Amino acid sequence: MKLTTHILLACLLATPLFSIGQDRYGDTEEQQILCKEAISVYVSYKKQKNYDEAFIQWKKACDVCPPAAREGMYSDGVRFLKDQLKKTEDPARIQSIQDSIFLLYDQRMEIFPATSKKPNNACIILAYKATDYYRLFKKEGAAEANAMFKESIDCLGAASSPATLSTYYVTSFYAMKAMEDDAQAKAKLGEMLTEYLVLSDYVEAGIAAANAEGDADAIEDFGKAKGNLDEVFIAIAQCEDMVPVLAEKVAADSANFELKQKVLRLLNQKDCTDNDLYLPVAVEVHKAAPGHPSAYAIGNEQAKIENFTEALAYMEEAVELCGECAERESYLLKAGKIASFLGKSSTARSYAQKVLANNSESAEAYMLIGDAIAGGAKSCDDGSLGTRLAYLRACDYYNMAISRGDEELKATAQKKLNANSKQFQCG
Repeated sequence: MKLTTHILLACLLATPLFSIGQDRYGDTEEQQILCKEAISVYVSYKKQKNYDEAFIQWKKACDVCPPAAREGMYSDGVRFLKDQLKKTEDPARIQSIQDSIFLLYDQRMEIFPATSKKPNNACIILAYKATDYYRLFKKEGAAEANAMFKESIDCLGAASSPATLSTYYVTSFYAMKAMEDDAQAKAKLGEMLTEYLVLSDYVEAGIAAANAEGDADAIEDFGKAKGNLDEVFIAIAQCEDMVPVLAEKVAADSANFELKQKVLRLLNQKDCTDNDLYLPVAVEVHKAAPGHPSAYAIGNEQAKIENFTEALAYMEEAVELCGECAERESYLLKAGKIASFLGKSSTARSYAQKVLANNSESAEAYMLIGDAIAGGAKSCDDGSLGTRLAYLRACDYYNMAISRGDEELKATAQKKLNANSKQFQCG
């Protein structure tokens, strides 16, 4: 049977839309019976995974049922059409099936824009449509799919599915790469940089909700989405590319406080701090609304000019304002390192122990404790073995850092181990 868009959808378009007070299965008892029977027949074949026969019976159901009889008829139709798509190599038929798939999505959104359980049903369906559009047309369809994803996410926000969030960002990347106009591509890059934070927040909210519900599948799905977001972000967010784009965005919208907050978070996350944008944005943000990203930024800059007392005050503020934020570990480590520079060994050890309480494999925390012990070793001089035992204990922690760290950290810890071993034969 030759499939055309007109023939396929004629049955769905022929009957007036369902109205309040009307039985959704038809105007007459006869039509209602025929519709219910037709639906039952095609659904039974679908359950048997006999999609060829289910498709035939589905089209018969379309002939007798009103457009609003059952929302599942639209999703089932898409499933059957995609199955048909796998079985043909005829370009005309492929085009016809693809057109039919997207027309079914459009009809479904028009007829079922909201349901009792899904008030934003049309927004959810639009994400399904975008997913299939990208799946069918790959990179060539990325820009159009991306626009659909954006509309869906703007509507659903944090209620967007993990697949929607990650695929939106992936299609943003390919849409940007396909832009021939440099100005448009630059604007898209700026949009992607700041959107990363919004999307990441949605993913983190999804992970938290899934953990609270004990939903292992959702946890895994959101984890994959986070990985996809991070992978794209790393690919586009090099400091030398980020800073000019972000500086231009801030200059063009200097009164946009929310933008400055996002820019600061991006610069912190990518450690893009050696530029003229970082500190002024941090100071402005912190003055208007003190938060952990701005406190960290200012503390970090003060540490660079060796103003360690003020740096520690800001880092301690960052830790306090952070609570259980995702950056807590890096804040604790930075505060500990600054405290160690100031000779506050017990404070440095305390921060490192807080890190180890949540991450027992933190090589940086073990090295920080080693530094703190070595730094305070002379205060252990009891005229006997106190100082030497302190150096021995420091070496124990350097060894633990070496066994857990990356190559760069291992090399640093080994140098410290070698230096301290001269005070006691521990290396």
